[in-house]
Amino acid sequence: MNMKFIGAAVLAGAMVAGCGKKTEETVMEDGVVLKVNGFELKRSAVEGDIAAVIKAQGDSIPSNQLEYARQMIRQQIVQGFIAQKVLLEKAKAEGFVVTDDDRKEKEAELLKALARQPGAPKTVAEYFKSYPFGEDRARSEFENGILIDKMIKDAQTKAPAVDYKAKAEEIISTITSNNAKVATADADALKKIKDIKASLDKVPAAELAAKFADAAKENSECPSSAKGGDLGPFTRGAMVPEFDKAAFTLPVGKLSEPIKTQFGYHLLLVTSKTPEVKAEGDKPASPEKVQASHILVKVEGARPVPKLEDVVNSLKKEAERSFVQKFVLDEIGKAKIEALADDFKQFVPQKDDMAVENPAEK
Repeated sequence: MNMKFIGAAVLAGAMVAGCGKKTEETVMEDGVVLKVNGFELKRSAVEGDIAAVIKAQGDSIPSNQLEYARQMIRQQIVQGFIAQKVLLEKAKAEGFVVTDDDRKEKEAELLKALARQPGAPKTVAEYFKSYPFGEDRARSEFENGILIDKMIKDAQTKAPAVDYKAKAEEIISTITSNNAKVATADADALKKIKDIKASLDKVPAAELAAKFADAAKENSECPSSAKGGDLGPFTRGAMVPEFDKAAFTLPVGKLSEPIKTQFGYHLLLVTSKTPEVKAEGDKPASPEKVQASHILVKVEGARPVPKLEDVVNSLKKEAERSFVQKFVLDEIGKAKIEALADDFKQFVPQKDDMAVENPAEK
């Protein structure tokens, strides 16, 4: 089981199994299937929550994907149960409490996040009423999520400080330096393709196709070089725009000027053209086609240089995400988790599942 996906979404308690009621869809024998530090999870709770989630989805899950959806929902529910029980127990033991200010702040954050969704609720109470597992449980899990989030944020404040600005400046410097190298490589690639063209321009028309194929085998950086650069027949729109335009404009047997695309510089030789055929009687229509060979000298494109502020924010968000993951997995690693049913053994984390890198530490 890969536990690395657990993060802030789990902490919010969006899909955490608790005292879910047994529904008509639950046909398996009930019983405790998992224990986390002594907290019991019953099969009926899991199955009841799965049924509630699927019911809330309506007809959005295709019938042929229903079983797969059930497995994914079960995984979220069980892993959510594990994470919440472990973290909530720790938060309460360390004396964290939810204040009115905490509540107001998180309610505002929740409504802001939901505002981007169609038919978004206007109030937190409205959101709680639409919760698949019921309003009371929604309120309880919302409070639990605030408590856990408060504990993790407190832990973050005690972590070693990171100079994100220095890291961002280093990233931008690397991009700028690489872009300078790209400019030099671009000039070298253009010179090479021009030199190849100058050599082929001296070849008699009757020998051009054969000499072009030899030059492609020797110089082209496209897999088609093995076939002398032959791309086979293709229709309009099959190639990148610059290449496509040249192929359908160039006369058969004429060597192109260097063509710049996102892949680098090309020389193109059209070897045949097949005109469009309109449907007539039982004869189907056939689009215009071109058969061409090309020589490619690759060039990496320059990367846009991001703003310092954007890089800093991106590094902070990634570090925060990694911190949350590591914190959660560390605590789960300390917990006593027991599977009492064979089909729940997959949810007991193994040691190799618990390793998470923190980019801020690199």
